[in-house]
Amino acid sequence: MKLRITEKMWKGLCEDLLDRKDVETAGILLGESIQTPNGDVVIIRQAFAVPDDAYTVRKIDQLSIDPISFNRLTKIARDKQWSVFTIHTHPQARDAWFSKADDVGDARLMPSLHCQIPGALHGSIVLTSSGDIAVRVFDDTARSTEMSMQIIGKSIVTSRLSVGSKEEWFIRQELALGGAGQTKLRNLRVGIVGLGGIGSLVSMQLSHLGISELVLIDGDIVEASNVSRIVGARKDNAGSSSKVDVAADYAESLGLSTKIERYPYYLSAKHESLIASCDVVMSCVDTHSARALLNRYSYKYHVPIIDLGTVFRVNNTGLIVSDAGRVVTIGPGRPCLGCWGHIDANAIRIESLSPEDIENEVNEGYIDGANVDQPSVISFNTYVAGAGVTELLRLVTRFAGAESPPNRLAFSFHEGVVRRNSLAGNPRCSICGDIC
Repeated sequence: MKLRITEKMWKGLCEDLLDRKDVETAGILLGESIQTPNGDVVIIRQAFAVPDDAYTVRKIDQLSIDPISFNRLTKIARDKQWSVFTIHTHPQARDAWFSKADDVGDARLMPSLHCQIPGALHGSIVLTSSGDIAVRVFDDTARSTEMSMQIIGKSIVTSRLSVGSKEEWFIRQELALGGAGQTKLRNLRVGIVGLGGIGSLVSMQLSHLGISELVLIDGDIVEASNVSRIVGARKDNAGSSSKVDVAADYAESLGLSTKIERYPYYLSAKHESLIASCDVVMSCVDTHSARALLNRYSYKYHVPIIDLGTVFRVNNTGLIVSDAGRVVTIGPGRPCLGCWGHIDANAIRIESLSPEDIENEVNEGYIDGANVDQPSVISFNTYVAGAGVTELLRLVTRFAGAESPPNRLAFSFHEGVVRRNSLAGNPRCSICGDIC
């Protein structure tokens, strides 16, 4: 189970809650409970401090909120069947923990919340002046379980990660990422959508890094032309093996305890909760329809997505005449793919047409170049795949700096350069405007 909140929302809430050090301060987080194949995820939609006039008791080590005020503040949760999480400060503590008074208060409140809003997760959070947090969730019998909390923004900050024993396979890696960085990778669930030329390289690298769980999604079967650019593909895979199975077999052959989930299907709306279950998603798709879906899910479920792609054209002598490669990181706090111009509404329309309709539009001149194979070379794909995985490391472990991360990297293989692009968020964007 996980609770997700945007960095922007969390930062504003903490500023309000930690303003006073002489008394405890309370707040309320309201969120949508999502059932996923990997457990429930709560996406926080609203978070605010309790008004001063709502307290009946407020001391350095104790507080109480007026029930009528609490019901008024949580009305929207009852109307929308959202989760309710209370939060309060321990202003004199460094490490977050739940006191006996907290236990008594939650023992009264949580059953009431489950009665009023059944089917949603409800819980409580303690925040200290050092920024440490403890989160727990209650079932309908008032039994509590520790819950992980993720703060999503320039980086992913996760509370209370489970720490495993040191593994000799990653000793050299820890010299770069540190023990904390390796622990984060060993707790990470990453989705890869598209296991073609770039996606197979991404899957290979993440498998060697020791990612905890890989969720592989692609409906394609390996073709003969794929063998030269898909990691792990053999000649006998052509026409018989799914791209998902080739990538999964390679990852499992390493024996590094990465859990692999195989979904040999094309991405569609029925995979919505599967995307929500991931901590990060690597988008290696070649259709605008799939890219548009991932773009929407990124902001709806607070899942950072790293979109990767290459395209180039050559003349009849084999010389590159135009080329481009890109790595774009999207999600809360960043502009979306639509704002970057990487989603084409007309391309989505064409992708939805039947083969017969496409043929008719090509014959009538409405579509140019539909269903034409594009050039692809494993070395160019490797450039982009490696850069995308490095951005994942930056996002998760803060490796190589995360204070001012690049939102977009643009490659030119012909010129041998990579450029760092910036783009201001658009508050009017229907996808990312509210949380950019």
